[in-house]
Amino acid sequence: MELNLFAITGSLIQYKNKVGLTLQEKVMKTVLYIAASLFFTSTYAQEIKGKISNESGPLHPASILVIEQSKTVNNDKNGNFSFTLKPGHYHLEISSSNHTTKDIQINVASSNIDLGNIVLAGQEEKLKEVVLEYYTSGEKKAIDMRQKSNAIMDVVSADAIGKMPDISAAEAVQRIPGVSIDRDQGEGRYVTVRGTPSQWSSATINGDRMPSAKTSGDLLGNRTVPMDLLPTEFLEYIQVVKAITPEYEGDAIGGTINYIPKFSPKKETVRVTVALPFNLRAEDKLKYNSTVMYGNRFFNKKFGFLAMTNYNQRSYSTDDYEVVYGNQLHNVNTLDVRNYQGVRTSTGFNLATDFRFNDRNKIYLRGYYSQLLDEEQNRKTMHYFNKTTSNAVLRWSTVDYLFKNYGGEFGYESKLTDKLKMNARLAAYNSWAGYNGPSSATKNDRGYYYGNWIQTVKYDNLVKVDGTNYKFLQGDGPQGYQGDPANNIQPHFSASTPYNGDNYYLDRYVTSIRNVEEKDRVAAIDFDYNTTENLKIKFGGKYRNKTSTYDYRYITWTYDTKAPKAYLNNWEREPFPTNNWFPELNNNYDNLKFNYPTERSFIDPMSNPKIAPYLKYNYQDATNSSYATGNYDDAENVWAGYGSAEWDIREDLRFVGGIRYENTAVDAKSYEFNDITKVVTPIYGSKNYGALLPMAHLIYKPTQQLDLRAAITRTFARPAFNELSPSVRVNPDNLTVTEGNINLKPTFSWNYDLVASYYLNKNDYITGSAFYKDLKDLIYTATTDETRTVGGETDLYKVSRPLNSDNAFLYGFELGFNKKFSELPGFLSDFSLKANYTFTKSETTLSDRGDEKVGLMNQSPNIFNASLIYEYKGFAARLAANYREGFLVEIRDNKGADRYQDKDFHLDMNLSYTTPKNITFFVDLNNLTNQELRYYHGVISRPEQVEYYGIRGKVGVSYSF
Repeated sequence: MELNLFAITGSLIQYKNKVGLTLQEKVMKTVLYIAASLFFTSTYAQEIKGKISNESGPLHPASILVIEQSKTVNNDKNGNFSFTLKPGHYHLEISSSNHTTKDIQINVASSNIDLGNIVLAGQEEKLKEVVLEYYTSGEKKAIDMRQKSNAIMDVVSADAIGKMPDISAAEAVQRIPGVSIDRDQGEGRYVTVRGTPSQWSSATINGDRMPSAKTSGDLLGNRTVPMDLLPTEFLEYIQVVKAITPEYEGDAIGGTINYIPKFSPKKETVRVTVALPFNLRAEDKLKYNSTVMYGNRFFNKKFGFLAMTNYNQRSYSTDDYEVVYGNQLHNVNTLDVRNYQGVRTSTGFNLATDFRFNDRNKIYLRGYYSQLLDEEQNRKTMHYFNKTTSNAVLRWSTVDYLFKNYGGEFGYESKLTDKLKMNARLAAYNSWAGYNGPSSATKNDRGYYYGNWIQTVKYDNLVKVDGTNYKFLQGDGPQGYQGDPANNIQPHFSASTPYNGDNYYLDRYVTSIRNVEEKDRVAAIDFDYNTTENLKIKFGGKYRNKTSTYDYRYITWTYDTKAPKAYLNNWEREPFPTNNWFPELNNNYDNLKFNYPTERSFIDPMSNPKIAPYLKYNYQDATNSSYATGNYDDAENVWAGYGSAEWDIREDLRFVGGIRYENTAVDAKSYEFNDITKVVTPIYGSKNYGALLPMAHLIYKPTQQLDLRAAITRTFARPAFNELSPSVRVNPDNLTVTEGNINLKPTFSWNYDLVASYYLNKNDYITGSAFYKDLKDLIYTATTDETRTVGGETDLYKVSRPLNSDNAFLYGFELGFNKKFSELPGFLSDFSLKANYTFTKSETTLSDRGDEKVGLMNQSPNIFNASLIYEYKGFAARLAANYREGFLVEIRDNKGADRYQDKDFHLDMNLSYTTPKNITFFVDLNNLTNQELRYYHGVISRPEQVEYYGIRGKVGVSYSF
């Protein structure tokens, strides 16, 4: 309603002259009339309805976007739609896939509007030329998901993932702001969000926490999921939720990374990909990769299914040198020089089905299986400069790591009434990590298998400090001492006892067995209730039973020291597997190469008749050894409930608030071992705690382009299973006690987030955010002096156990930019840029080191990602860069001994060409910078571990329709 103040005033004067009313009386009556009119016309919204069709009849699915409100309405299967708008002038955009969009302007006044039958024209298919779009429909849906979500999240779609040379979920997620990854043999494995420890982020699949199982000793039991298990081909979306709403699981201090596998398509879909992965550094350079996917709908579109398989075999080669230092003098104790040759084989399948009974009821069944077999050969020589005998060690290990992750869910979705929706589901997920070899062992006794050979040599370039010989690097040691440079640390063998590979003799064979398994069983139900047009309520609950078991055993075959020495000439020999060892270091370690035993000659310890009579077999497990304290068997039951309200205060302002409560009950079993009595005793413990998690989000959208958000949330992180394990090992010989702590508290965090996003159009946007985390009850390993009585004798013991520490804080900001430069002239209009930057800083107090202030571990202060994209017709070139600044990895006795990971810069490339018949030829290249993995000891000049991987990639072809 538009009002002209001058016209109203003039009318009032004329009316007064006619009827004799006073001007004041008339003004009052007119004002009341106008106020009543404005009240009633603005209070009662009008219905807008219509039908969307194409040339063949009703068109579904289709959507109506109300531009002024950024509000989208979907039609039903008959093409009909209906929604309400308050009086005003609106622009409607009606659209459907593969149809021409139609724009309609309407003026809503005091009556309902029937738009009638809106016919959309189909888009013509052009086969003569393929034009690639900067954003595909999947990428547009990901942006739309980001905009419409009440939670603060970033989303990447399968289309965007497929454009990058990433082979696993871990590598795909690294492109998202605030996310970084840890790598193994050059491939992404663990994911970190906003610089928090990896176990502080919740990895979920379809909203359920994924079980975690791995064989890495430093990450055992800590809930971190190795994400190289999920191939990128399986994924439809990855959501990184940085400020959760109550329906998400609450153990998400860093955030929730929700992986959504592919689901049933809307129409027949076929995709076949064949590729040849290559690694020029590896001994076995070329392997094979294939993916086959088929999906369709049947029975009048009621039943849908999707099935896909993936096989990806690739080789790798790594040159690695590692150094162990003394924690006080920072002298070099050990030099360890290695070569890895390996083949990784990922296999799996993904299945999704659904059946739609009608518009109100649907059931679905989804499941996946993923397996990673890592067949690794590791040849290394170790030199102990602080030992006088048996100080040169040859270790030849052959390890077949095996990881499995699989599971599925069955669900029922129902629209119980026009206002109430329900989703009920049951799910089960398993994760297992162990070994597939050696082939000579029974399945139960397979593990990390190696042979150890030793010899005694003398080293030069040592210097006496307080009567003891030490080795130092350049810049360390006493004045006048000249140490080796960091990139060429040599043993410096003495001429009096020269080094000779043939002089190695057998010390022992070892099989280290670690079988880790986690199982999750989940039942959940969620409700959505639209009380009014402006108020929606969500509530629901979840139960999860998790079991986590760790089976740790040790088998040794010790060679009799009184028997004749078994030198290497007792085994079949073969040349060192590469002629180009450490090319980045000018092949500095070629002096340590010699002919190694063949794998088949020592894979079975008892197969060599010359050696077998002198081997002593020793089996150590949870019944008879200190390895018992590494075993645990835990059960965790979680009951969770939540409720939240979504209130549209105004058309441009929304408040989302609610609360989640999770109760966790843990029952744990482990063992106590006494090094004197050698007695193993089972030990039990239990812990029950609750987590009350209030959350509030405010979303303000003053224009269609601008999106402002603020959130306050409380989240937490559960203790690791190996930390909760009530194990105890007492060693009276060195007066030490190592134990777990069932009474650990979870770590809690109050999280504060501010986000601003400006959408330049449907595809491009600029975003910035700031965040702060107030952390309580961090967990760390503490060592204290305690008096203990063992075997009738009382002494002062060093006791190490995990404890809750002082509080900490973390803060930072993120910037993101996605833009296609279509407004630029000529070929420049075909370029696009996606870039993001994250800064984080944290602080906690180390009471063991005089209340020293340090940052959180695994937190990189600066992370930068950028993807430069060029697309013209069927050709595409994409260059992706990833930079991560160095960060603290492990806290030790003093700051100078702490372990850090150095900065790295990775550059990856994808080149592709798509023909008019949807055949795509592509080349993927990874690690174009040949970035090494580098850890250092306190200062960057003291390397602890340096690994080189070289460039890898694949060439292939894909067909889809």
